[in-house]
Amino acid sequence: MKKISKQHIILAIAAVVLIVAAIATGVYYNRSVSVANPVVVEKVTKPALVNNTLTYKGKDGVTALVLLQQNATIVTSGTGEMAYVTSIDGVAANPSNQYWAFNINDVAASVGAGSYITKSTDTITWKLSSF
Repeated sequence: MKKISKQHIILAIAAVVLIVAAIATGVYYNRSVSVANPVVVEKVTKPALVNNTLTYKGKDGVTALVLLQQNATIVTSGTGEMAYVTSIDGVAANPSNQYWAFNINDVAASVGAGSYITKSTDTITWKLSSF
């Protein structure tokens, strides 16, 4: 049988101490990271259609139509800049006397929803209107 020297015992103890220290450092680091930099999960709530009106905030560089698609289930006639919204969240405009109109900061839009590039300071409102 081979004799274990003091040097082997010291090396084995040193290895165990290093492993324990590495594990303790990892646990401490993970705790400090999670406390110092907590992960914040923000719940995103889609706006609701109330009294045939839908309101949401603008987003820098995104069209009113893309934001509407992100915030509601819509049906359009045409696409992109030529899109005409015919239904929002299952409420369809009666083509004989209704249409979906959108306002930007309480002012009627002068361009289509697919053309208007929103800003984060904008409030976009869609309303089922009659003519």
